[in-house]
Amino acid sequence: MSRLLSGVIRRRLLLTTTMSLLALNASAAEDSSASAIDGMQANSLLYRTDKGVLFQVTAEGLSLIQVAGRDLARGGWTVFNAEPWFKDSGSGRVDTKPWREKSIAVVGQRQARVRHVQGDITCLTDYTFAGEDLLISARVENEHAEEPLNVVGFSGLEFKFDRPPTGLMMVQHISYFQAHGVGLCHPGHWSRIGGSYAVDGSIGVGLSPWKTGWNRTLLLWDYADWNPDKRENIPQRRVMYFVVAPVPARGARTFEMKMRVSPDRDWKHLLEPYREHFQVTFGPVRYKADSRWIATDYLNHSQQAVSPSNPYGFHGGARRFDQPEGVQEFCDRLIPVLKRANGQGVIVWGQGGDDPRGAMYRPDFDVLPPEVEANWTTLAQRFREAGLKIGVTTRPADMAVRLDWKSDQVISINAGDPGHQVMLVRRFQNMVEKGCSLFYLDSFGNDLEHVKLMRLLRDKLGPDVLTLAEHQCDAILPYSGGYSETTFHAAKPGQEPGYRIWSGLDNWEIYRWLVPGAQLAARLYQIEGKIPEGFQTADEFFYRNRVTPLLPVSDIQRAGSLEGAQLRYLDGLGNWKSTPGTP
Repeated sequence: MSRLLSGVIRRRLLLTTTMSLLALNASAAEDSSASAIDGMQANSLLYRTDKGVLFQVTAEGLSLIQVAGRDLARGGWTVFNAEPWFKDSGSGRVDTKPWREKSIAVVGQRQARVRHVQGDITCLTDYTFAGEDLLISARVENEHAEEPLNVVGFSGLEFKFDRPPTGLMMVQHISYFQAHGVGLCHPGHWSRIGGSYAVDGSIGVGLSPWKTGWNRTLLLWDYADWNPDKRENIPQRRVMYFVVAPVPARGARTFEMKMRVSPDRDWKHLLEPYREHFQVTFGPVRYKADSRWIATDYLNHSQQAVSPSNPYGFHGGARRFDQPEGVQEFCDRLIPVLKRANGQGVIVWGQGGDDPRGAMYRPDFDVLPPEVEANWTTLAQRFREAGLKIGVTTRPADMAVRLDWKSDQVISINAGDPGHQVMLVRRFQNMVEKGCSLFYLDSFGNDLEHVKLMRLLRDKLGPDVLTLAEHQCDAILPYSGGYSETTFHAAKPGQEPGYRIWSGLDNWEIYRWLVPGAQLAARLYQIEGKIPEGFQTADEFFYRNRVTPLLPVSDIQRAGSLEGAQLRYLDGLGNWKSTPGTP
């Protein structure tokens, strides 16, 4: 009898202690100022930020995010084989479907470790909280005996915002990736910025790759419903994270990302972890920007212009670089204007004329016709004596090879091939020796392989040579400035008149924040409609947005008004004034 009574007392004491702990946890959960743990139990971890955002981690992974008592996100977080998502990415034979284990270990007040065993994969994921940020670190072990896992994906968490979200949110149907492959990932022409953020009326979510090195990644906000009338019109989105970094057969690799959930919905606050990751990965600007205006001119005309008297298909007059008088006229016309209006120099397109084998603009840009080569010394000397720069058009990512007896085709350079690297560097150094210190990089700038090539070129060219890449992703801008075109759109119903930079002003604002000191140059390419009387000039628009104007020689009469705008925004050396104004 005494033993039975003793057991009852022990059970009552245990129940009382458990209820007291639960009451303490519930009390902590109600306290929105708590910044550490809300609850530590065997099967979950609750964490509340000092801004009142509640996270729960269970054996499913990150299972719940609550804001002001409402569910912001529910689901889980797990690894999957993402090779079938992308064209030509792998066999898909590494199995990630059959579940064998889901478990959680609460490591501390701010950390939980979740173990998933599924198919050929064992994934051990640490969830570590600090302030408003969650670091998700997943060690993926591939137990397949033969096949690597080339593209790793993570998913399972569905967000429900209080309205259709806005922000920097990449989204596209799986069929698009299956058609085009991993080149759509960051850094690339489709995903130009590697971080992501989404906001609704009360909360913001920022996502960032973390310690991924120079590997392609993609943060995707997949539609919860792809029906045309739903898609972006409903508040639900499914987050997915892809990393293109192989896990070898019987090997392992760790993949990390950061999440920030905050009532501070400013994009800079939400992308702050991405900026930290970006600057550690790609580093600061490695070139000396010069934001003074640049003249541009197109020398080559067409194959139709080729004749015995014009064997290289140049435009006439001052653009005949195969004739001494053409170069002389070019210098006499342009140099005084550049000097008077404090331009920095000129970039020319088609410096070798129009090649009969095609492949315009030529990847072998340093190979000039003998007549042009002979006149180039005069050109370079005149510009050097005037303290001005001369620049040419290049194709750094490509090489020309014979397609047939009369024409060439263009193929991509292998960024990792030492022979290709030597060839490319030699071409640039040849033109530097000819007096060039400006380069337009045609068909270049928005691919991981381009970033690798540009890092090599920047290391060899040094900081004093300015390059402008036609296409940009954020990762190219520490190594090269950017080039863009601009269109003026007249007023339409529901649309104010204005200028549109093709690279995107929103992108440029983020680029400048990620890469302080980066440079973008643009020219007014097209006017659709009529610019209203008294409307801001294109040059005023450029300078207000910290964009270097490119001025075609055919529009050189603009140089006078451009100089006035430049004086308000730049000092005499091409640096931006902290407060624009008159000199």
